Amino acid sequence: MNYYIVACRSGVEDKVKKHLDRFFEEKEAGNVVVTIPVRRMIDRRRGKPLMNDLPLLPGYLLLSSENELDSYVQEVKGLYGSYGFLKNLDNSIILKGQDHSYVDWVLRNEGVIKPSKVIYRKGEPIRIVQGPMKDFMGKIVSVDYRRSRVKVEFEFAADIRKVDLPVEFIAHE
Repeated sequence: MNYYIVACRSGVEDKVKKHLDRFFEEKEAGNVVVTIPVRRMIDRRRGKPLMNDLPLLPGYLLLSSENELDSYVQEVKGLYGSYGFLKNLDNSIILKGQDHSYVDWVLRNEGVIKPSKVIYRKGEPIRIVQGPMKDFMGKIVSVDYRRSRVKVEFEFAADIRKVDLPVEFIAHE
């Protein structure tokens, strides 16, 4: 499976996804799947927990395809809200190395990072029992027990990114 990333204006990922779906359908480019990666966060309103989907990588869409998409670089850049494919240092657009592994992890979880079940004891490493973070390749930087979140750090597109991800504490001290 080949993975690609399209950069777009932040906040209009849904519209750009629709344009990309229509574009690849018209071009009969095969089975190109466009995904908006999200994280399912637990927020509290008036003391009650609410599930809220927030972008995992604002301004980026993930594409997967059996076919190579090199021939569509210019056309995708011209679509509404799209800045085009992200390129590697060698100007290729297909993801490699850690970026490929990261997108593979996100898409294995169907583009939605749900809360993972964790055991946390002060002074000990967090133990992830179940959920998408069980096979995550990042580093946990901090824990916010009150908001049921962990801040993780990972390398993506040659940058170190820090993102809050949801967790469900099943044991703590």
